[in-house]
Amino acid sequence: MITRLLMLRRRGAVVVAAFLMADVGLALAACSTSAPDAPGTDATTESAPPVGDGGRDAFVTKPDATVEGGGGGHCSAAKGACDLVLQDCPPQQECTTGNDGITFCQPVQGTQQLGIGRSCCPNGAGNPCLPGLTCVGSACTDGGVASARCSPACCTGDDQHCGKSDPEGISGACDLTLVDPTSQKELYQVCTYRQRCEPFQVEPCKAGETCLVEDMAGTASCVTSAGKTNRQPCTFGNECADGLICLGGGDAGVCHYGCLLPGSANPFDASVQNGGAGAGGCPSNEKCNIQIQGLPAWYAACSLDGG
Repeated sequence: MITRLLMLRRRGAVVVAAFLMADVGLALAACSTSAPDAPGTDATTESAPPVGDGGRDAFVTKPDATVEGGGGGHCSAAKGACDLVLQDCPPQQECTTGNDGITFCQPVQGTQQLGIGRSCCPNGAGNPCLPGLTCVGSACTDGGVASARCSPACCTGDDQHCGKSDPEGISGACDLTLVDPTSQKELYQVCTYRQRCEPFQVEPCKAGETCLVEDMAGTASCVTSAGKTNRQPCTFGNECADGLICLGGGDAGVCHYGCLLPGSANPFDASVQNGGAGAGGCPSNEKCNIQIQGLPAWYAACSLDGG
């Protein structure tokens, strides 16, 4: 196995996470969201061009890791001898892909025992998940809880193919794309099983995670946090501690406190309106005045007085 840092793209966002596949080992543990640059800047990123099909013929058989419904296949940029979603390899083999983005069939290992949506550790010597599943998420540390999940490859928009996590019953979403950081080529989409939360500590995440707002509806979920504090440089949203958001991204990213825009129509009660930094308000020397395109009108970021 080879240790590599791999990037992921979530719907409308860039993500970094750990996962295991053929010839690819432990990646730096972080599932994160990039943030927009400034008011009026969209948070989306461009997709990379598809990878060639490798010129190999495909096999057809019943996949090992199946869930009810969906799973149309033929949607991944990684192509070759088999389809990652359909898992159309011969019995006792699974479809995977290497560093070149070319898919191929390989023998199933006896240690592959964890089912769809189960917690796993992507820092082992091999894939712990059932054939057709990828261990995606944060690496496990000594004595730490396994927070990665055994996730199937999927086609964007086909959340039904993801099923639910075991044992929590969290519905999966096909909203994460594995990307090779060297070539910037997309590999394939996978499902995520994230615990939902509410920002401003209304419904907080567990220690070591941050509650990230994802869309105009205010949907938010818990992701592993790197714990960076206010005004520290950042690249991805989960580098900032809970209650903060990474604005700018790339080399220009900076952690800002998220806040409840004064006078906005919002789903929270007055206690959030009067909260301190990280709980709806800003530090005493900052103002809640940076509005962010693609997120709810009531969700803003704090800036220093004067800009």
